[in-house]
Amino acid sequence: MNNRFYQGFCLNTGNNASHFRSFEIITEREITDYEGGVIVESIKSAEEYYDDEEMIGEPFYAVYGSFKIGFVQSSSKILVTDNLEEAISIVEHLTGNKAQEYYYHE
Repeated sequence: MNNRFYQGFCLNTGNNASHFRSFEIITEREITDYEGGVIVESIKSAEEYYDDEEMIGEPFYAVYGSFKIGFVQSSSKILVTDNLEEAISIVEHLTGNKAQEYYYHE
């Protein structure tokens, strides 16, 4: 599996002791802001993935964990990697479930 635009989701039903109810894999990138700094943004479409006009470096993948109900914090970024296969593998090993690819439609 090569790196590409990817959004994925995986329920954490295989590990009842975990405080996470699900995990999400999001393609992200760094872009320059108007003041010369850097902003990390989520990529929402394949078109955005290939639009590298303001991008610094290559896109990468972030894994977010959504906490179960009752936690003060709703979710947390738990991993950043530049390898899609690694992100998917870690989520699947944590949950015992297959990650499902999905895409937002605006």
